[in-house]
Amino acid sequence: MKYSEFMRWLKRQDVKFEPGNGSHQMLRYNGKTSVFPSHGSKEMKEPIRKKILKDLGL
Repeated sequence: MKYSEFMRWLKRQDVKFEPGNGSHQMLRYNGKTSVFPSHGSKEMKEPIRKKILKDLGL
């Protein structure tokens, strides 16, 4: 899955994106936070995707 595809999926789940440092954004969902490395059309490694989902409780 690409970073941009995962970002669209997260937005459909009502995850809020906030500016971060450089190419990273802060994610907020039900009081939980995580960091999203926004690298567009690059393929996202599975461990990163799983960590974000775990951090947000999705």
